[in-house]
Amino acid sequence: MKGYGKKLATLLLSSVLALGMMTGCGKKESAESTEAGKYGLDMDTLTVAVSPGYEPFMYKDGDKMVGYDADLLAEFEKRSGIKVKYEEADFSGLLGLVQSGKADVVSAQLTPTPEREEVFAFTEPETYYGSVVVVAEDNNEIKSVKDLAGKKIGTGAGNEMQKKVEDMYKDSAEKPQFEVYTSATLENMLDDVEYGRIDGFLAQNVQAYMAIEKSGAKCKVLDPFESSVGCMAVDKKNEKLLNGLKEFLKEIKEDGTLKEISEKWVGYDISTESK
Repeated sequence: MKGYGKKLATLLLSSVLALGMMTGCGKKESAESTEAGKYGLDMDTLTVAVSPGYEPFMYKDGDKMVGYDADLLAEFEKRSGIKVKYEEADFSGLLGLVQSGKADVVSAQLTPTPEREEVFAFTEPETYYGSVVVVAEDNNEIKSVKDLAGKKIGTGAGNEMQKKVEDMYKDSAEKPQFEVYTSATLENMLDDVEYGRIDGFLAQNVQAYMAIEKSGAKCKVLDPFESSVGCMAVDKKNEKLLNGLKEFLKEIKEDGTLKEISEKWVGYDISTESK
């Protein structure tokens, strides 16, 4: 995100100056927090279930995890002293890793739903985004989510947007036909739209814009049909971890760190709800 370098540098400089002024009153509080266990957590390692490929949120640069969520988790590791370990899976299998005890938390921009909340608990939102339909640049037939009847629409496995669209068409004689992709990336769906194998696909607006820019695909993003949030998810019984993560997110929102991460990876602040 080279175009935002100067802006980010200014933000970082402001943060450094602000921290310098606060140093005198912050040392004692920091020491007390460390002695008590930062964020009330008594653990050496946090195992995080991820599905690399969700650029700009979580993807791989060589062997290294990078992106919005990777920076957020690195900040958690730095502040808490708890080592972050990644456990990888397809998006549809992430919650199962927590359920089976192989991971402590899912970091994949999950949207809370009544079904998910029966088993899992969610942090406050770390991102706010729009749910969109992506179609070919020259497609003038599909102008909104209301034009998907009889169309072949791609969606990621476990994507909650599919259920929302299905609900919109539940009383319609003709419904969208969904093509489910197991990969977390959008590249295959962009290719399939360009070659006419599908008519469009569902995605987050942020991820869609960046994938189109990176690939040069001749596709366009329609106006959002819904506002959504991205959260982390833990086992519903793990209240201590849930509260610790909530405290951490509150802290990095209030001190501006999450805004800096957002502007670094997205170019603008998606950590707060647009007014």
